[in-house]
Amino acid sequence: MESAARVRVILNGDKAQQPELREAIFAQRERMAGLEVRLTFEGDDVARLVREAVDEGVTRLVVGGGDGTLNLIANALMQHPLAKRPEVAILPLGTANDLATSLGIPEPVTESLALACEGAARAVDVVRLDEAYFLNMASAGFGAEVTRSTPGGLKKLFGGGAYSLMGVLKAWDFRPYRGSVTLNGVEEELALFVLAIGNGRQAGGGQELAPRALLDDGCFDVLVIRDFPIARVGEVIEELESLPDNGHFVRYVRTDSLHYRGESLPVNLDGESYLIENSEFQLIPGALRLVAPQDAALLTHS
Repeated sequence: MESAARVRVILNGDKAQQPELREAIFAQRERMAGLEVRLTFEGDDVARLVREAVDEGVTRLVVGGGDGTLNLIANALMQHPLAKRPEVAILPLGTANDLATSLGIPEPVTESLALACEGAARAVDVVRLDEAYFLNMASAGFGAEVTRSTPGGLKKLFGGGAYSLMGVLKAWDFRPYRGSVTLNGVEEELALFVLAIGNGRQAGGGQELAPRALLDDGCFDVLVIRDFPIARVGEVIEELESLPDNGHFVRYVRTDSLHYRGESLPVNLDGESYLIENSEFQLIPGALRLVAPQDAALLTHS
């Protein structure tokens, strides 16, 4: 980064008193005297702090929190012109930290803060859903239901195994969502079990839904799981391992837009819940500049 760069850390107020975090900030200030810190205490603080950072010419925002905090920052930044948006860096302090994990950002706070303040930034894509934005993952159908209502223990098992719990989930008599999905100009009517739109690869604390996704390739990855009879769970699991572009039950494709039309579908965007009935997912290439390790698996390497 240039010497004139202004770096500002935005922290959730609940995290600010952590001794390890305070020590890391003091240590970083010895190398970067102008490091600034701002705290959030309620939801409206994020938009205000981002607006202040833009107006004051801050060149990099370090986001201290989890995927939800990063989502709030990204949405606030997208309200400003591209040329005025500060770079974004992640200081993973949340429970799941899915995007940070996929990027290979180190867990020790001293190391992650040093990377956030001193590392190189790359242009990455953002996905828009109607008037909302997300950087990592949208999960819909059963994926959103897992996030919203599944007991923690079962959710952990679901995220840890390669969908080996599909039979158990079907035994719950989960009702699929009926609607249509338009991908690459082709509309399909279907009973939807899971829909995932991945700019990143994982959500829900390690649940890898889009294992081939890249943040900077001009596309997002789409995983569709159609409804299936319980007797064919094995076939579903096999298709989830091979990820065909149009299997009997699983479809995995890359695209830059997706349209959903149908009955009200629960969607989780990096921790924020929505219901959609007639909505468009649209990729916005190069919308933010994100700090990441040089060898991050989520970025293209020429």
